[in-house]
Amino acid sequence: MPKKIYYGWWVALASSLMLFVFVGIGFQSLPVFLEHIAADTSWGVDKLSTAGAILALAAGFATPAVGYAVDRFGARAVMIPGAILISGSFLMLGRIASINQMYALFLVFGVGLAMTTILPTQALISRWFERKRGRAMGLVSLGGGLGAVVWMPIMNRMVETLGWRDAYSVLGIIVAGVSLPSVLFLIRSSPASMGLRVDGESDLSSETGTPEAEAPNPTEETGYDLREALKTSSFWLIFGATFFGVFAGGGFGLHIIRFLSNSGLTSEKAVLAWAATLGVSLAGRVLFGYLSENRQKRYFVFGADVVRTASILLLVLFALGIVPLGAAVVQLAVLYGLFIGCSAVMAPLILSETFGVKSFGKIMGVIGIPYTIGMALGQVVGGQLYKLYGNYIVAFSVFAAALLLAGILLVFTKPLFLLDGSPPPKRTPHDRPVPTE
Repeated sequence: MPKKIYYGWWVALASSLMLFVFVGIGFQSLPVFLEHIAADTSWGVDKLSTAGAILALAAGFATPAVGYAVDRFGARAVMIPGAILISGSFLMLGRIASINQMYALFLVFGVGLAMTTILPTQALISRWFERKRGRAMGLVSLGGGLGAVVWMPIMNRMVETLGWRDAYSVLGIIVAGVSLPSVLFLIRSSPASMGLRVDGESDLSSETGTPEAEAPNPTEETGYDLREALKTSSFWLIFGATFFGVFAGGGFGLHIIRFLSNSGLTSEKAVLAWAATLGVSLAGRVLFGYLSENRQKRYFVFGADVVRTASILLLVLFALGIVPLGAAVVQLAVLYGLFIGCSAVMAPLILSETFGVKSFGKIMGVIGIPYTIGMALGQVVGGQLYKLYGNYIVAFSVFAAALLLAGILLVFTKPLFLLDGSPPPKRTPHDRPVPTE
């Protein structure tokens, strides 16, 4: 008799589908629409960049509350209203008449993204998987990368044929049609809610006779709580690394299409070049998710940040006339693309490796603060430096330096929670956590 598929893989698949639409459409829509909205309105690139910053700020500052809600009520209960907020925001974006209305909707949009994307999906995977967490996280991350690859050319064609207003309205309908059924019919918040153990090792309800919703799951309780995590140096190193890494990645991601357009590529080719970069990242998500199992993730991210830094600096050399356009685009796709996939899948794994999953939602919620500030500042600084200098040379140089600093900070973190998933050593309230290599 064939072995039944562990339900956690269905949760991972549904989470991947959620990121397919929310990351692919949500996070990537403004970079695609930026040039078209600027050409159709009196709103400059700097003001439109502020809309992206507001989205990031809203998403980030909502994450502590989202983390608490995920730990308290489960990811499913949080993701449903989040999906409604995002689809509603897209529908209304097609009707705006001022930049302030756009800012207000991006505020709501950002809260919806916090409720549906990174934190809840990563909390789900951390609870449903332990031994195969790297592979499962790679599958989920794959959805976000694939979404960008698929949706960016589609959105570019939509905005060119329908106009940016009608394109936003159509995207709102698509988001609702894909996301809501996925959450309602596939997402379940934990193995215990179905009478299962992590990784599907056994059926709790059949062993104990405990009702499914009440069946205990000891693995969910292991790890550090938020107060303990805040007392470790590793938490603050991750805090700083998150800020600098997202500052660089968020600013670069918003402005790269405009950079390529200004460098001689048509709007369509610039979108395709960035889509190809994100397409290559799919391989990185799967490859490094698998390779990272039973290995310390911080070294993977450090290497990825070094390579991404070199890739951005090669674009700066292209802008200075030293590297030809073809070589610049190819290296962007191969180097930046492959290793952005590594960074994307490693970030949540570093948290679970360091602190366990007991308070994963709350800890990641606090990490959302530097994520928020970094994303917002990166987008605004990129726009302001472009306005000041008339090109992206200085902005991209700043992003490269920030990315390298993020990787260096992560090297000094320690996996305080043991790599084999066992609980940390018992300690008195006055003891500091003991780093474990």
